[in-house]
Amino acid sequence: MTSDGTSSTSGPTDAAECGRGTGPIVFSARGVSKSYPGVQALSGLDLDGRAGEVLAICGANGAGKSTFARLLAGQESPSGGEIRVTGHPEPVADPAEADRAGILLMHQEPLIVDDFTVGENVWLYRLRSGRDIRPWSRACRTDDEQTLQALRDVGLGDLPTGRLAGSLAPGQRQMLALSRARVTPHRVLILDETTASTTEEHFKDVQEMVAAEKAAGTAVVFVSHRMPEVLALSDRIAVLRNGRLVQVLRTAETDADEITTLMIGDAVRALQRPPAHDSGAPTPALAVRGLHAGSATDVSFDVRAGEVVGLYGLVGSGRSSVARSVSGQQEARGGVVEVHGEAVRMRSPAAALRRGVAYLTEDRRREGFVEDFSNAENLSLVTLPRLARAGVIRRGAERARVTDLISRFQIKGGPQTPTRTLSGGNQQKVCLAKWLEADPDVIVLDEPTKGIDVGARLNIYEIVHSLSQQDKAVLVVTSEAEEALLLCHRVLVLRDGHLVAEFDAAQATTEDLIRAALGGEAA
Repeated sequence: MTSDGTSSTSGPTDAAECGRGTGPIVFSARGVSKSYPGVQALSGLDLDGRAGEVLAICGANGAGKSTFARLLAGQESPSGGEIRVTGHPEPVADPAEADRAGILLMHQEPLIVDDFTVGENVWLYRLRSGRDIRPWSRACRTDDEQTLQALRDVGLGDLPTGRLAGSLAPGQRQMLALSRARVTPHRVLILDETTASTTEEHFKDVQEMVAAEKAAGTAVVFVSHRMPEVLALSDRIAVLRNGRLVQVLRTAETDADEITTLMIGDAVRALQRPPAHDSGAPTPALAVRGLHAGSATDVSFDVRAGEVVGLYGLVGSGRSSVARSVSGQQEARGGVVEVHGEAVRMRSPAAALRRGVAYLTEDRRREGFVEDFSNAENLSLVTLPRLARAGVIRRGAERARVTDLISRFQIKGGPQTPTRTLSGGNQQKVCLAKWLEADPDVIVLDEPTKGIDVGARLNIYEIVHSLSQQDKAVLVVTSEAEEALLLCHRVLVLRDGHLVAEFDAAQATTEDLIRAALGGEAA
């Protein structure tokens, strides 16, 4: 391993040059290792971050990406080696030291206080100084020009600063968290999967924010599974595999195929979407007529058994409102939902499940699993009545079912592993397996690949396609046009609460979907 973090076995001597940035070094990781009971998360990592540069960290589930982010931010201490910030006398070993060194971490799951206003959340990190009891006790108001500019910088200029943050959508929450980078002094900015909850139209705001950080001389670390975003934002790309640094590449001299090959060992095979499976059923498995729910107005569509149908649209289009209302997560204001030809009232998730409709939330951390539960406890949550006798859980039966689910869905860890310690992809498989164990006829998947890497994403795609072949009706909500075309047989486009277009995924392009979502002319 060379001193700049390039693999010494990656090629001839000029390959080492690919890993070198151009600005002065801001932080250096040397020999950094991190182990947990039974798991070696990082091994001997050498890596530099440079001023005015974006260093992307890529790798499959369990490669060590987020572990490195937490170590750099001082949230965990290395088992070996050290991380130093140029000009700071002490190694980064805890959050206080990282704060003093000027390291700012932005998490995949945004830290938002729901009972604080938008403006108060912008200034939330003032609490870390210990001088303020409340963020709004600062000298200037939380609706002043500096606060408003911070919100404009992340595409939230239309949000009232006095609005309670608890009412915001996931993408808005993430961008609100990012606004703190505009008011919090720092030399190193870590974006750990922070674009996972944002949509395509917000990515331009992230690009502009990162460009401003680079111009200010910040060393930006961008941890992401989204390859187009990695290629668009970064200057260098560090690829991790199984806790080791494989290679550091200049972004301008590589492509998605090379990076993916380094991540998972061989090139990703082309995903083959199987045709919709004709079950021969005379009526659709799910029929929606004139639905009014949330921001959705007068939406009608069918999903037949053996078919995967996508709901695509921008923020506020109503796609999640439709998904949540047909699955009992929120009550519709009007319209009819039919399951196998029978009109039903979805008053609660439990009522929907009794009708054979299951829902996978887009926010797995807040709604998908219980953080203090093990894999076994989370996987058996939905089907507990089947595993109990006279109100007492039959532990042997539970253990057998859970062991089978862990094997079938390739979930990392055993039954007693805390689900919160798993990677995002494995957590998502726990959430999905939990609902599929109930054997529903209709499965509603809200952003099923949010925050997971390419390997886990393909695994989820394969699971969804297998559901189609089992005559399940699948409704997929996605904010990614490319994913809608890869995963679905038909794609419905929503705009401003209305269903405005329908495409055969085999014939459509991403441009077709985006134009329809934005209201442009068809190509």
